[in-house]
This record gives sequence, structure tokens and C-alpha cells, in this order.
Amino acid sequence: MQMVTVAIADTDSGRRTKLEQFLQGGPGIRVLSNVMHAGSDISNDPQLEPPAAVIAIDEVVARISQLKPRILFVNLDQIIYGDFALLEALHRECPETLVLLLTDRAAQEEQIIQALANGARGWLSHEADPFYFLKAVRVVDRGEIWVTRKMLGKIMDKVLH
Repeated sequence: MQMVTVAIADTDSGRRTKLEQFLQGGPGIRVLSNVMHAGSDISNDPQLEPPAAVIAIDEVVARISQLKPRILFVNLDQIIYGDFALLEALHRECPETLVLLLTDRAAQEEQIIQALANGARGWLSHEADPFYFLKAVRVVDRGEIWVTRKMLGKIMDKVLH
């Protein structure tokens, strides 16, 4: 089994630590830590001015460029800021890194579909069983996508109509 490197870029340190712990127990998975440095996290604060957010995006992309993870988990809230600027920058600067979205219950399906259309390779809820995080890493590493069948149906409806 080939070693898969995984990084987590989530502004919530508690969720990030929990996911790191889940993934570290997976065979053939190496979790790269310290992706989000204190003070460089992308803020979820709507009062944040765009130039500050761009700096944070640049910092995250620079860090991912250094670490070169195969799989990167990113919170959906961080992706949708600036019309998916972080996702576009990662795709342009780190094409070998495959992005999986982390969502909460408030996530709108349309936002998830837009993120997938902009290059994300799948999505999971923060509350998903740890087994699914491990499985998603393996599936996406093989070049497949990780979405529910219900979401796949919605994607197909958009493609066909």
C-alpha cells in the first residue's frame, strides 16, 4: 500500500486536531501537521477586508506548496470566500494536491456543487464516521471523487440540463 500524505486546513483547531487523530490511525496515511499557523488562519469573519483574506490565502497556498500533500481537507467556508479564490489558487499552484471539502449541516448543496465544479474532489461532513474519512482519502488518491449518490444525481441533473 502506497503512503498517502494528508493535510488539513481548517480554521477550527478542535476539528482539525480531531480529524488529524482519526487519520493518523489509518494504515498508509501520513498526516502533515502545522498547515495552519497561528495568525495565518483564514478567518470566517465577514468583517475581514479582502486584502487580509488574500494574504491568508497566499500563506495557505505557500504552505501547501512546501508540504505537497496528496490530499488536502479544507473547510467549505474557507473555499467559498472570494468566489472560490483559495480553491482556484490551490489548483493553479498545487495541481498535485487533491482537495476534499469539510462541511457542516448548514452547508448549501449549491455551494458544494460550485466547489466541485471549481476542482474539489469530494466532500464530507465534519460529523461523518471516521471510517469515511479514511475511505475518502483512498478513493480520491486513486483519482475518483467522493460524493453521495444523491449529490451525484444533482450533479448529473446540472450537466444534462
